[in-house]
Amino acid sequence: MTESYLTFKETCDILGKSKRTVSRYIKKGLLRPEKVRGQKGVEYRFNRTEVESLKNQDTTGQKTGQNQRSDTKEDDTLSLLQDNMKLLEKQLKAKDRQIKQLLERQRETNYLLKGLQDKVLLLEDKSNGKREDKKHRTEDTTSDTPGDKLKNFFNRLLGRK
Repeated sequence: MTESYLTFKETCDILGKSKRTVSRYIKKGLLRPEKVRGQKGVEYRFNRTEVESLKNQDTTGQKTGQNQRSDTKEDDTLSLLQDNMKLLEKQLKAKDRQIKQLLERQRETNYLLKGLQDKVLLLEDKSNGKREDKKHRTEDTTSDTPGDKLKNFFNRLLGRK
């Protein structure tokens, strides 16, 4: 290999970054190494000018910020949590209103069912009373003597009028 190509370790040393960070640079497309078969399998070879230009960019203030504490990230996270809490509170209040409405409808339904049950019972009692009257009713109600009643009974029994 010529001097214009660097190994993975040499690249890490020049950039002053860990192997993990250099791997991230490769995934992001900041570095485009060539894959070469080496003694231990496939190895990366980096172009020296590309590494030097990345080093110059990195020293001009473009940091990854991975190890730096960021108050803006914490503020963003906190505001996001607060927004989510407000949303959840609104949803909870809406669900409470819905439950209250459903309970009121259930009460109304129970009241209506009770009224219907009472009406059905009244109708059953009236119809039972009418049936009993028909059983005991005679066709000729003008006769007062026991003989007439007996005569009417046999006529009804035999199907005569």
